Formats: sequence, structure tokens, C-alpha cells
Amino acid sequence: MARNRNANVSMEQGINRIVEGTVVEGAIHSESSIRIDGRFVGDIRTSGRLVIGSTGLVEGTVECADCESEGRILGHLRVTGLLSLKATAEVEGEIRYGRMAVEAGARIDGLCKLDSGEENELTVDAPRMTQVQDEGLLQQTA
Repeated sequence: MARNRNANVSMEQGINRIVEGTVVEGAIHSESSIRIDGRFVGDIRTSGRLVIGSTGLVEGTVECADCESEGRILGHLRVTGLLSLKATAEVEGEIRYGRMAVEAGARIDGLCKLDSGEENELTVDAPRMTQVQDEGLLQQTA
């Protein structure tokens, strides 16, 4: 008896997954969504959604349409749409975002910048200290 198979894959079926206990190194380029509950070291570029579970760790450069994180991201993160950081999320590095929602308890150590979409490269500009002549005070400028 032949089984009828649906040629159309739903979005749920089209999610790439790295499960807890798995370590992957390299680069991912994908049109569909990605969920990481394990450890990924390298670059991720997807036009879909990236979800990082509470046990997930990403080390490298990430570019995606939307991102929801409960885990850790170490590196550069560029989200053209919505970046949602849950209470257990940790990010160390530069963040560029279209929109951002941060729950109480999330930890960010680095630069957060609204992404105007003009620059293609992620770069970290070190803050400069300048002296205000009249007051003799130092202030941080970008």
C-alpha cells in the first residue's frame, strides 16, 4: 500500500535542530529556521528565525531575521527583525537589532545598537574618552 506524502513541508517540519549534548563547529547558511539546544561554534546566517534554548550556546557571528534566546550567545549578533531575550539569556558581544524585547534577568555585556540596515559588517567601535574643556570632565562618546 502506497503512502501519500505531502510535498509541502510545514514550517515546524522545516526547522533545523542541534539538540542538547551535541557540539557542532562550522558555518550554517539556511533559508529556514534553526533551533539550538546544544553548542554551536561558528557562523550562522539564516533568513528565518533562530531559537536558542536554555541549554543552548552559540559562539560566533549570527545574522538572522528574528531571534529568541534563553541561552548564551558569545560573539556578534545581528537581527533584522525582533530580538527577544528571555530572563535566562546571556549575550556577550555586539548586538544590532531591528526591534528588541528584554525580560528582567537577561544579561547583556557589550554594545547594543539599533540596526538601520545600512552597514553589512558587524564591527565593535571602542568607546573614546574625550575631555570637556570648560568642566575638565571626561565623557564617553561613540
